[in-house]
Amino acid sequence: MTGAEIAWRTLNMEQAEEPCILSSWVMKRDFYRHYAKVHDIYADPVRTVVEAFANAGANLNPQFIMPSPTYEHIACAPERVVGAQITAPKEGPTPPPPQAKSPEDVRDAIEQMPDPEKLKAAFDVEAVAEAYARPLLERRALSRDRTLFIGGFGIPGFMSGYTTWGYENYMCALALYPEHLRRYYALSAERGCLRNIAVVEAVRRHDLAPFAYTGDDICFNDGPICNPEILDDLYFPALRYAVQPLIEADIRMIWHCDGDIRPILPQLLDAGMSGFQGFQEEAGVTLEEMAALRTRWGRKPILWGSVSVTTTLPFGTVENVKRRVEHCFEAAGPGGGFGLASTSSILPETPLENIIALFEHGRAFGHHFYETGPP
Repeated sequence: MTGAEIAWRTLNMEQAEEPCILSSWVMKRDFYRHYAKVHDIYADPVRTVVEAFANAGANLNPQFIMPSPTYEHIACAPERVVGAQITAPKEGPTPPPPQAKSPEDVRDAIEQMPDPEKLKAAFDVEAVAEAYARPLLERRALSRDRTLFIGGFGIPGFMSGYTTWGYENYMCALALYPEHLRRYYALSAERGCLRNIAVVEAVRRHDLAPFAYTGDDICFNDGPICNPEILDDLYFPALRYAVQPLIEADIRMIWHCDGDIRPILPQLLDAGMSGFQGFQEEAGVTLEEMAALRTRWGRKPILWGSVSVTTTLPFGTVENVKRRVEHCFEAAGPGGGFGLASTSSILPETPLENIIALFEHGRAFGHHFYETGPP
């Protein structure tokens, strides 16, 4: 089997003979130099990323990124790197949003947002579908099916609220102006739903893998950022609306987990999530607990994780990394659907030998596990 076939079968909950290894989110330039066998990783950045992960044995890439040439800790899209600079998107730079100074500024900004019907009228499904498919097809051709590439999906913007207006203003607006926030989530859900209609079209037209990955940073280490009752009232109805086209097309969604996500797992499963990525055990979320969940269709969830980027990888030894890799397979491998990955972005302070151990021991032990371990 090719790497792409291994990943596809794993995501489809079939038994694969080889392990599914994710590209993870590596923000260390030396990793790319080591595996792509190039000194200047930005000379041909797209090829560098494809070759680095394929040579490392990663057969699933859910987010095509690399370290920025200007600041190693920050991710950037390889397609936007030219020389040592990051180019603006083709449609031009997006102007920064007005700075909010109060919850009332958030309220007023929402009042100025367009009507959802205007979004529908202006949306070009064909153009968005082709724009979604094009980079996935280009990466697939460049990788020669050694790696399966999947794209994202549209959701209402919880995280975009506090990144736009700031935590304090946004959280206060949630409490003070809930009907305005309801309108904001409905509008961003409409935008997400339209994008998901385009995703369905792209998957059907180009035989792309029927899986998609995204998520909203909704939780801190001690649970949701705001009262879950507020989320139940305002956010989750919008999320269910946004993802309905994907559910109807049986495109399975994998959700990024941040912090202690356990209090909202029932809502995410009810909304139609088929899998999860991340799992910060330091926040109390274990692979064993996640593997015991069932989706709304009664299946074990797809699980991607979970070698810690805050403990094991940056501060552990190679042997610590290897033991954690083995634990991940033992906890989540039985029953299929498991992909080995880091919990989040691997920052440049992480020793290169620990990153290499993640990939190489993952391949070796994973092969052994599926040969001799439980199905």
